[in-house]
Amino acid sequence: MEKNVEEKNTEKISFISKSEQFIENNQKLIIGVISAILVVVLAIFGINKFVSQPRQQKANEAIFAAEQYFAQGNFNAALYGDSTSNDKYSVGLLQVIDKYGSTKAGKRAKYEAGICYLRLGQYADALKYLDKYNGKDQLTPVFNEMMKGDAEVEQGNTAAAIKHYEKAATMDDNPISAPFALFKAGVCYMMSDNNAKAVECFKKVKSDYPESSLFAEMDGFIAYAEAK
Repeated sequence: MEKNVEEKNTEKISFISKSEQFIENNQKLIIGVISAILVVVLAIFGINKFVSQPRQQKANEAIFAAEQYFAQGNFNAALYGDSTSNDKYSVGLLQVIDKYGSTKAGKRAKYEAGICYLRLGQYADALKYLDKYNGKDQLTPVFNEMMKGDAEVEQGNTAAAIKHYEKAATMDDNPISAPFALFKAGVCYMMSDNNAKAVECFKKVKSDYPESSLFAEMDGFIAYAEAK
């Protein structure tokens, strides 16, 4: 027993000695690797603190006035800014996108620009900016997809619209967006004379989303689609 312990201790001492020898023989290499890692870590820290954070702050300041116009429904001013304003930050969403597109504010500006163009009836531009948006929250990506469908419908592209609506309906199974996406898909199917698919959409709203505000209207739409 004592011999086994002694052998283990000898092996441990031998291992430690070899480790120390390796460190001693490769000291310059190890120091170089550690220094390189420190440089990378400090660079990332520096970029975040001295570049990313100030840039985010500037983007938030730049978008402030545009979002005020957006909230008021003044979509032209939201997009292009107000040239009559003395506020140096009174720029439009398009300028924010151009200068700060990679920031959180810049990404939000793409979504809001898409909505502005949609409300102004400029559907190709609406699609252009809605396609650029890549939100990570729960609901805006769903509404973004639905608005792509709206823009396609307005341009007479019902088949493309249906794809957007059906995708939106599966992106987040909630009682707010999902039934509306299905309903819009159903209406598009009726516009395309595919009444059987329209009935499927309306019946799914009725069966799966009884808490939706659309629930009470579905019987009428089902009856109308079946009678066509």
